[in-house]
Amino acid sequence: MKTHSLQIRRAFLVYQAGIANVFRVDSYNLADSNRNAERIFQGSFQGAVHFCRGLAVAGVGIKTAACNMAGDIRGMVWTDDLDEQPFTAYFVVLDENNIGYLD
Repeated sequence: MKTHSLQIRRAFLVYQAGIANVFRVDSYNLADSNRNAERIFQGSFQGAVHFCRGLAVAGVGIKTAACNMAGDIRGMVWTDDLDEQPFTAYFVVLDENNIGYLD
């Protein structure tokens, strides 16, 4: 049996209008520069938060952002100004396991 391991050190929970995405990232840049984002989950707000909490238990660093654009937001500029986004009352902001990460 072949096994596959996905190496994740950092992830972003990104709210996008009425859905949430979780991206594996190389850096916590809000712009696409050296971020190399790869979507690993897309679904409901609650589902994404639970997914991120599982990653955090495994030691993955988690940060939260938003991008109120349509379509694939992987290469878009994200924002950490969550208060100005739609559905902000339903957001759960996570900042887990990030001690020592400068970016």
